[in-house]
Amino acid sequence: MNQQVANRLNSLAVSAYKIMGSVLLALILLGLLSFLSVQGFFLSSRGWVTPTILSPTDPNVLQLNAQAAQQEAERDALLTKRREVGDRLQEAERILNAERSFQQRFIVALQGEKRSRDRLARRLAALRQEYLRAGVEITESNRAYSGLARTRTSALYGARLMDREDMLTLNHHLAQMAQSNLSLAQETVDLDVRLDTLRRERDGLLAAQDGLGQDRPAPEGLTTDTLLLEREYTQSVLEQARAEALHKSLEADARALDDSIQRFNQLLMVVHGSPYLKAVEQNLTVAFVPYENLANARAGTPLYTCALKVLWCREVGVVGTVLEGEVSQQHPIRQYHLRGVMVELQLRDAPSAREQLLHLGRPPLML
Repeated sequence: MNQQVANRLNSLAVSAYKIMGSVLLALILLGLLSFLSVQGFFLSSRGWVTPTILSPTDPNVLQLNAQAAQQEAERDALLTKRREVGDRLQEAERILNAERSFQQRFIVALQGEKRSRDRLARRLAALRQEYLRAGVEITESNRAYSGLARTRTSALYGARLMDREDMLTLNHHLAQMAQSNLSLAQETVDLDVRLDTLRRERDGLLAAQDGLGQDRPAPEGLTTDTLLLEREYTQSVLEQARAEALHKSLEADARALDDSIQRFNQLLMVVHGSPYLKAVEQNLTVAFVPYENLANARAGTPLYTCALKVLWCREVGVVGTVLEGEVSQQHPIRQYHLRGVMVELQLRDAPSAREQLLHLGRPPLML
């Protein structure tokens, strides 16, 4: 009896071991089949995406937002510096225009002064000739009259026909006539001095005009006054040269700043086009699409979620617009990263955004 019970128990144990072995083998085969199916699916399928919910507190969002703020601050600093350079450029242009206008007007004024001196010198020269002719005539007339008057006075006074007072009065008149001769001579000398001064001024203006802006020995005829005038012109030329050099340097700075600002603007366009920054104001549901799957992820493409990854699928939304910028993300089952882009998702079923995979266009097994 005991032997029968033992045999029975052994038989049950062997059957149980066989059943357990079969179950384990079935599970192993099922797991292997599932593994191979998943591997085969990802190897052959080009119709899947991995959804992601981006929130304002996401570390990537915060980091990119801080980076964008820093770049905007640097761009704004460059814009401020560009405005300062622009103001300095305008100031340099005003200085250039003022100095050029001064130099042109200076030359015109110098020519006008020279013409004025020429006219006055000609008039004084003509007046001097008139004085010389009149002086000769007056001197000869006074000399003849004076000699005759002195002879008559002496004769009359000697004949007692003229008293002493009349003789002294006549001598006084003769002395006044001699004084008028001296006055004529003095005025002639004054005219000569004025004429010589005008000619020297004219020659000085001409020498200054010929030597303006010229790096050469001082020409003949320069005077101290015209030399000071030439110094004013030279200072204006030097100021113009400094303004031109500054203007050229500022133009180069402005071009460099414009290039830097343009690069910052392009960089900020890329940064602001990132899906991470679009999530700053509100949660944003996006999906990573590898480049090899991008052809199947056009806007409006239906999205499906499935139980067990590939079975019992249902439509949960459609694909939205493709977001600018390349991203890199790890493969759902393999240990390497894929390059791709982000697309917006328009989901009717919000919980499906937490799925690991969504399928594009149709269910993978049409189930």
